Amino acid sequence: MLMGKAFVGDYIVGIDDKVITNGDELHAKLKEKTENVHLQLKRNMFSWCFHIRTTVEKIQIDRDVEKITPNPVNHYFILVKVRPTPEMQVFDLGLFVKYNNRDRLEVDYVTPNSLASIHLKAGDVIREVNTQQICSKSMLRYHIASSIQSSGLFTLLIESPIRDTVRDHIDLADDVVLIADKAAEEFRKLGKGYVPMPPKKPNQKKKNIKLKDEKTEHPIVSDIDPSKLRPCKNAS
Repeated sequence: MLMGKAFVGDYIVGIDDKVITNGDELHAKLKEKTENVHLQLKRNMFSWCFHIRTTVEKIQIDRDVEKITPNPVNHYFILVKVRPTPEMQVFDLGLFVKYNNRDRLEVDYVTPNSLASIHLKAGDVIREVNTQQICSKSMLRYHIASSIQSSGLFTLLIESPIRDTVRDHIDLADDVVLIADKAAEEFRKLGKGYVPMPPKKPNQKKKNIKLKDEKTEHPIVSDIDPSKLRPCKNAS
C-alpha cells in the first residue's frame, strides 16, 4: 500500500541508488533531463504486522472462567510508528471502533489509504494496546495518544476471525442457503466467461431511442387550474 507513495515527514536519503546529504544535491539531480527518478525514503510513519498464532476463540465468562468456542481466529501483533511533524496540523490515524455484541472493542471502519488501513480491517477485535488489556474506547484513545507522545509508536494485539465476519453473522433460513448453494454451483459449471443476461419475452420487438434536436413543451394543467390536481392518499 505504501509502494510508490511519499508522505509528509518522510526523509529522502537517496536518489537513483546514490546517497544525498542536502537539498542542493536533490535539486541538481531533479533538474537533469530524465523520465524516471528512483527515490529512497526513510518512512516517518509505517505499520508492521506479525502473525503470532492460529487458535480458537476464547470468551471471558467470569474473572477466572473462560469459554472456548469452535471458531478459529488469528492473533496478530501490529506495530505502528507515528511521528507527527509540525507541517501536519491534523493527524488522522483513520481508525474507527465500536462495541460488538460481546462488549469487546471491534474495528468498525478504517479510512482508505490511511495508516490504520494497512493491517486493520472491519471485524478485527483489539485485545491489547502496548501489552495493556483494552475494554473501552477511552482506554484505547488514551494509551495510543500517550504512547505516540512519549515514544512515537504503539503496539496492538489483534484477534481476527478467519471466516468472513460480515457474511457469517447474517442468519439465513436453511432453504435459502440451499438454494443459494445450488445457484452458485450452476454458475461454477458455466465457467468464468459466462455473463448472466436478464430474461427476455419471446418475439419481443427491439425499441430504438432517437434524440431530437428540437424541444417539445407540454403544459402542466394543475399549475393553471388547481382543481385538476388528483387526490393523494395520506397527503398532508
